[in-house]
Amino acid sequence: MAACVGNSVEWYDFAIYGALGVLVTPVFYPSQDTATVLLAAFAVYATAFLVRPVGAVVFGVLADARGRKPVLVGVVLLMSGATAAIGVLPGYATIGVLASCGILLLRATQGLAAGGELGLAAVFITESAPDGRRGAFAAWHTATLAVGVAAGLTVGGLLHLLPPARLEAGWWRIAFLVALPLGAVGFYLRRRVAESPLFVQALRSQALEPHPVRLLWTGHRRAWLTGFAFIASGSLAFNTFFIFLPNHLIATTDLSPTAVLLVAVVGLLGGAASALVLGSLSDRVGRRPVVLVSVGLLALGAVPLLAMARSGSVGALLIADLLSGGLVGGVLSVALLAEMFPTGLRATGVALTAGLASAAVGGTAPFIDQVLFQTTGQAMAPALYVATVALLAFAALWSWPESAFGDLGRGAQTSVDDASGKSSGASGS
Repeated sequence: MAACVGNSVEWYDFAIYGALGVLVTPVFYPSQDTATVLLAAFAVYATAFLVRPVGAVVFGVLADARGRKPVLVGVVLLMSGATAAIGVLPGYATIGVLASCGILLLRATQGLAAGGELGLAAVFITESAPDGRRGAFAAWHTATLAVGVAAGLTVGGLLHLLPPARLEAGWWRIAFLVALPLGAVGFYLRRRVAESPLFVQALRSQALEPHPVRLLWTGHRRAWLTGFAFIASGSLAFNTFFIFLPNHLIATTDLSPTAVLLVAVVGLLGGAASALVLGSLSDRVGRRPVVLVSVGLLALGAVPLLAMARSGSVGALLIADLLSGGLVGGVLSVALLAEMFPTGLRATGVALTAGLASAAVGGTAPFIDQVLFQTTGQAMAPALYVATVALLAFAALWSWPESAFGDLGRGAQTSVDDASGKSSGASGS
């Protein structure tokens, strides 16, 4: 539970910029054009995702060599410090281009921390779960991620209730400074948890992999590519419906900013509940049926859901957010991803796979969605993007073997040997 609370803290920190992008970006990138402000906001938002793979490699390798616990403690401090620094960074009117560079640097620092957090918290929770309950335990990672983002959107929605003069005076900075006490809570809780028992077992048996990144490509390529596909699909849908869409609606419609953000919060909480229910279900029926059905429905439903969200009705937006959140909760199966890799390189494998998928597809989604909308003039272009990636994920997962009922300590069920090009059993821990 301590790891889960820390996960919520990290994702509040990471999401608060997405929630306040339209409001905060003009402070560092002044412009009178709404479309330009949106593109700048989404570009800065994407910066943190683009450096996630670096954080995934650095922190993943450290976690596979030194342990999960110390790295999880370090990333929560890094994330909280970077978030709080945004709250005190002077704007463009005060320090000019240094403000623009500073916000990029701090978002990149957040991305480094998130690159470690996304994989390591998932691995720690999954490895600490008893056999037969990994799906239910690991689902808390997805659920607390959604709760953390929801907390960021809630704060953003409440801040939009303040008079414009107060927001322009810098009251939005409070949302970022809250990261300091939240980070202290996360640090305290993570310092108290025990190390992953599977990592301790691997350490004692000297089963740790000295070159995990190289082995991921040479021995576990299929796992990496399959994991990339479904994490990319879930991350793309998440960022389209809960980052791009709220900011887009706030900037281009007459809907209340507070209503838009709080409806997104309800959708995220629905996604958290869905993750818990479907994670538990996957322990009984298997990971493949749950994730395949979820990603298939996402491919079919992306266009009608976005059309419903853009109808101009708050009620329709609420239904669209609840349904899309529920589907994302089913697609982002942390247990399935963790079960794809053996203990000796699980932290690196999960962190790098999730980091690359969220960087290349998820984090760039708001920016690409906006570009698609502007260049094609088609309101449904972002939804077609979501549907296409979901179809690719469905195809990648179709032949992946079931992993819910095996022993996690024995590692992934399928790997790829570069030398032979044939499937082989992964080495155990």
